[in-house]
Amino acid sequence: MDACRACQSRNMYLFLRLGAHPPASRVLAAEELTLDESKFPLDVHVCLDCALIQVPDFIPPEFYRHYFYVPSASETMHRHFDDMADMLLSRFASDRSDRIVDIGSNDGLFLKACKDKGGTTLGIEPAANLTEIARSKGIDVVNEYFNPTTARQVRSEYGSARVIVTTNTFNHIDDLHSFMEGITLLLDDEGVFVVEVPQALDLVEKNEFDTIYHEHLSEFSVKSLVDLYAFSDMEVFDIERLEIHGGSMRVFGQKVGASRDVCPVVDEWIQNERNGALFDRATYETFRERVNENKRNTMSMLKRLKQEGRTLAGYGAPSKGNTLLNYYGIDSNYLDFVADRSTLKQGRYTPGSHIPIVAPDKILEVQPDYLLLLAWNFADEILKQQAEYRSRGGKFIVPIPEPHIVD
Repeated sequence: MDACRACQSRNMYLFLRLGAHPPASRVLAAEELTLDESKFPLDVHVCLDCALIQVPDFIPPEFYRHYFYVPSASETMHRHFDDMADMLLSRFASDRSDRIVDIGSNDGLFLKACKDKGGTTLGIEPAANLTEIARSKGIDVVNEYFNPTTARQVRSEYGSARVIVTTNTFNHIDDLHSFMEGITLLLDDEGVFVVEVPQALDLVEKNEFDTIYHEHLSEFSVKSLVDLYAFSDMEVFDIERLEIHGGSMRVFGQKVGASRDVCPVVDEWIQNERNGALFDRATYETFRERVNENKRNTMSMLKRLKQEGRTLAGYGAPSKGNTLLNYYGIDSNYLDFVADRSTLKQGRYTPGSHIPIVAPDKILEVQPDYLLLLAWNFADEILKQQAEYRSRGGKFIVPIPEPHIVD
């Protein structure tokens, strides 16, 4: 990459080559296993001026017209979105006629929580299958990619938005500047733009390399968002830390000139990023060494367990798990299956590694000795769900931040 997609600096550093990967969220049908699988280089760059961690965009046009990830499969996400709806309605949309727009609204889980509490909602979602699910819940959804054209059409039909939300979607966008143009067109002059994304500092400090994949084009720092918003006469005015997804942030933005003051916490976050050396080349060189050490240690553990005759499977088929499987070289020679609660993924196969994805019931049926926890960001929830498996002697291998075994 020659230039940063956020601040447009050319002070770029390619620090991690993860090899050729297929799109991480594209789980395969059985009949696709014999076909050539498209793979693209997963080369990770950082902008040393704004600390945006980013990969080139190889995702084909219209890729998101059919999508397999749904937040409804996680109890944690139900609670998270319910709490988020309460916060937004009380803080920014107390007049229930104020419209809340969710870009990348998925299966409508968040907007359903808002609507049940009396909010006025609208989803914008490119995936036709997810749009159908959301509409079945009574949620209005525009089935389109978000861009300035969509923003104009939505504003013309529905009016301006008091709150625009995007949760774990902003990091999927290649042309961030065009996206922000659409935000300024749709957002009310006193409106709020709320972004939830994983944060770069946690990624680096906790060895979360697997959150990088072709669909996750960017891992944001606060500095990168502040710089990006400035191009569109917008500003970050508040930030909240979130524990979800292994460490995320909720960033509140507004148009320059809106009535809210910018909170001191914004500068405090940027200072924390400086203290964490996010703008230093050496930080990423050390990170690369830790990632490779984790790979060696994890594979050594799996090989030893297999040599001892232990049975292994995986839990969770998230996109991040596919980055880990493909970079480490873990396939069906190591894991007999991967269990996942999402019915959209069950009966399919992991991309690249071609491990069958099954319902979690399979775990108690065969009682593997170890489960590699690919969805480690939901570890607490999954460990509770699998209490019976653990009571029978089953163990989990948690790969991040370092590989370790949980009884």
